[in-house]
Amino acid sequence: MAHTWKDWKWTLIALIPVLILIIPIYFVLISGFETVEEIYHQPPYLIPPNPTSQYYTEAWTTLNHYLMNSLVISVGVLALTLVVAAPAAFALAKLDLRGEKTVSFLMALVQMLPVSTVVIPLFLIFFRLRLINTHLGVILGISAFTIPFSVILLTAYMRSMPWGLIQAARIDGASLFTIFLRVVMPICKPAISTAGMLAFLNAWGDFIFAISFLQERPLQPMSVGLYSFIGQYGTKWNLLMAGSMIYSLPVIIVVILAGKGLVSGLTAGAFKE
Repeated sequence: MAHTWKDWKWTLIALIPVLILIIPIYFVLISGFETVEEIYHQPPYLIPPNPTSQYYTEAWTTLNHYLMNSLVISVGVLALTLVVAAPAAFALAKLDLRGEKTVSFLMALVQMLPVSTVVIPLFLIFFRLRLINTHLGVILGISAFTIPFSVILLTAYMRSMPWGLIQAARIDGASLFTIFLRVVMPICKPAISTAGMLAFLNAWGDFIFAISFLQERPLQPMSVGLYSFIGQYGTKWNLLMAGSMIYSLPVIIVVILAGKGLVSGLTAGAFKE
């Protein structure tokens, strides 16, 4: 019985942060089915008294093209991050490179910089390169942060790989490129999947680069598009809540489906046998 109570005790403790996260999401969800007057009702309704899907339908009609822009930017960041970070991590982890410690330090340093410190310099550079008001400019801006993080993550994983696998492949006559594609990449699938997922989520939730580099509304992602429900004379809270839920739903689904893989990818390479 004591063991059972101990299990329940830790389960209840673990439920506290879960509830802290779920309760706001629940109220955002139901607010999209209510009128503004019902949202302001005190005490707040736990269940919408007169639920209607009108506001979700209107929010989707207004925001669907923003959602496509978010998808384009997020997939672009995902692809660019993995294409650059995976080979770079392999080089840092398994090849004897000059300046390896300096490169690793710079990667870590980039992670400490707040995004606001690099927006203006990048804006000036991209303006000269005519990348303002293009999705490519936003992809490059976000990737400037996702690539270093992914390199750090993948380097830690690749360093835990047995060196003998690479030596055996080289004895068989395989080039470094072949070793990377046919030996390293299959073994590193959990870490690569995690790095790609985190890059995608980072790009999906980006606001600063999007609003700084994209002044034309048809190009803006959903993180900026939600502002269409915030006006000078008031906020359409039901539409904003419905739009926020639509915006969050893909991320929630990805995290739920890939939660175990995310944890294993983050912890992989932390220990050596």
